[in-house]
Amino acid sequence: MLVMALVLGIIGCDNGPSDEDTWSDVTSLSQVNGRWKYPSSVSFTSEDITITAKYNNYIVTFNSAAKTMSMSGSVTETISGGNIDELWPQLKEDLGNTFGQQGATVTFNDANHSITVTYNNYSQALTDEIEASIIWLYKINQNRSKLKYNLQDILHIISSDIIIQGTEIILTKL
Repeated sequence: MLVMALVLGIIGCDNGPSDEDTWSDVTSLSQVNGRWKYPSSVSFTSEDITITAKYNNYIVTFNSAAKTMSMSGSVTETISGGNIDELWPQLKEDLGNTFGQQGATVTFNDANHSITVTYNNYSQALTDEIEASIIWLYKINQNRSKLKYNLQDILHIISSDIIIQGTEIILTKL
């Protein structure tokens, strides 16, 4: 379930892998141990829909010894263009259900098609199954200062209406 919280880069953007980074698959939780921060804002357009996300101290913390993952901070995402008027009711339901089950406070603004998700130090124990589902998502750079994941790998779980190709979210280690 907490894997879905990672989507809070819900609908993020390719914030540019650097040429000097060499990426490899994450193979154990110990590789991602620590605090990881999302970028302050991202924006992109896919299939005539523009998505803008603004993060406020949005941090994911992995504790490999305790086998926990915690979230804090908030993100507001605004979706516009395309056929958002038709998609919004289903997206709102899907996103509300997903994040509401994870201890987040979720608010919607129907006028501008935005969602704000706030985590207040929410923490969850990671079973072996959840841990395995998290690990396969990530790649880590050579000096373990950046994590990245492809958004499409997890978005299809929330809604089959969202198709994003080649979009990566890069988190930086604190």
